[in-house]
This record gives sequence, structure tokens and C-alpha cells, in this order.
Amino acid sequence: MNISNMPLAEVQANDQVVPGNGYYPDLSTAYFIAHFAIPSEYANKADVICDKLKAAQAEVNQELDKVMLSNGEPLNAQQALFYNLAVYSKAKANTLISRLGSTHRDNAAAQQQANIDNYEYWLHQFVNNMRLLVGLSTTATVELL
Repeated sequence: MNISNMPLAEVQANDQVVPGNGYYPDLSTAYFIAHFAIPSEYANKADVICDKLKAAQAEVNQELDKVMLSNGEPLNAQQALFYNLAVYSKAKANTLISRLGSTHRDNAAAQQQANIDNYEYWLHQFVNNMRLLVGLSTTATVELL
């Protein structure tokens, strides 16, 4: 049980890898559940967590489609860190919005506002990590005429 008396998810039992494409790193459902406080209603459903991560991964990859982060080699450790944080943050934001729809009718307005605020926070984290990731690959070049 956690501090809100909600059952904890079986993180290790639900550990699945969402594969990267060789350029972008793999993602771990166990890491996402443990480090991003995923509610057990989602965390105990491995297929839902994988779908959320795959959707966020696709969105981040599409955002990065026009950006050359490296010369075709896998990302370095710092780039991989910001990439993972961007994907996990986007997935967390999407999870909160999905949850808002299911709790909208059942809970008070304060709970709804808290979910919206959390969504905006995680969306900001996603944008910030994307900027950091792209900023690592941006190098100014000067050419003499």
C-alpha cells in the first residue's frame, strides 16, 4: 500500500521492454511505473502501459524526425537520458488525461483540477526534455567566405 492506501502495482511482474529502433533506446515499463508514480489501475495492465509508452515514443520520434541528433549512431548517454525522460513525461501526461475521463463523473472538481494541473506539469516536462535533447545536438558552424 502507498500513502493514499491504494495497492501498489506489481512492478517486476509487469516489466516489459518497449523496443527502440536501434537509434533510439528501449523503454522499460517497470522503470516508468516505479519512477513516474503510475496508479495501479494502469500499472497492473501491462498492455495499457505498453500502449501509452508506444504512443508517446511515436510522438517523440515524430517530433525528432527532422533533427539530426547524431551521425546515424545510437544516442550517447546524455541524449538517451533526455530522450527517455521526454517519452516517459509524455506518457505520464497522456495517462493523466486518460484517467481524467474515467474519474470526471465520479470525483469532485478539486480532483479534476489536480489532474489537469498534473497533466500540464508533465507536458511541460516533456517539452523541456525535448528542448534539452535537441539542444545537445545543435552545434553552430562557421564557414569562411
